[in-house]
Amino acid sequence: MNRLNRVLHAAVAALALSLATVPAVAADTIKLYQVSSGTLKLDKGYLTAMRDVGKIVEVPVAMYIIDHPRGLVVYDTGNNVAVSDGQCERHWGKMCASSYPTQKRNDVIDKQLEKFGYKTSDVKYLVLSHMHLDHAGNLEMFPNATVVVQKDEMKTAWWPEKYQRGVFVLADYDDARDFNYMELTGDFDLFGDGSVVVLDTKGHTQGHQSLMVKLKNTGTLLLAGDAVYTPENEAGVIPGITWNTYMSMESINRLKRLRDAHQGELWFSHGAEQYDQHKHDGYYD
Repeated sequence: MNRLNRVLHAAVAALALSLATVPAVAADTIKLYQVSSGTLKLDKGYLTAMRDVGKIVEVPVAMYIIDHPRGLVVYDTGNNVAVSDGQCERHWGKMCASSYPTQKRNDVIDKQLEKFGYKTSDVKYLVLSHMHLDHAGNLEMFPNATVVVQKDEMKTAWWPEKYQRGVFVLADYDDARDFNYMELTGDFDLFGDGSVVVLDTKGHTQGHQSLMVKLKNTGTLLLAGDAVYTPENEAGVIPGITWNTYMSMESINRLKRLRDAHQGELWFSHGAEQYDQHKHDGYYD
């Protein structure tokens, strides 16, 4: 073995030893809670383009709390607290006519956290699928968290195209300009252990992102956000509200490939039947 090979061999051995001494996070210590910020009543055509247009449905507004040994994570914050208990118009204005929320005060993310023994100040990472009014509504409740969002989504939320303005409510985050943001430009492994991975799934918006969570007993969950609203979208029906149809369908296909590769499950953001089948008073592990 020449000198260069000996040096390389020693370096590889040292790296292997250092990696071996890094404690791996046990998947069984990760807990995931699925909760909802109440419901929305809307035209199903918003979810399934050219199918069931005019049919009014009531769908959940899913949010997630993930207790990881290295920090508490919240994925999406639901509808703003201001629309609770029938007070929609004072915060959403004209949007109430097309997507009416039935949110009670106890449905709001701060109360959902309290239900499981957490506080908003405990949250280390707030991951936003995107910044629409039913997903980033309570961003301002988390001034101590690092807000994980795609850079393109930040730009869109602060200065949306005219046709997108209705679903971005500036009052949801106008006091959050000085928060700590982690602005991504693609996928990101949040803890570096593969257990919570942010996935670039643009299409619904310019910077939409989903979340892949690996749990010991439950397995791999693909939390779609609004990349996949319903089972119909999973089956190939185009989402009704989308910034870029082609990218939306590519993101749906990507999530399905990851689901199959990991033998996991794909969880929808507004799938009422699926949501009702899940537990919401305890955690998945």
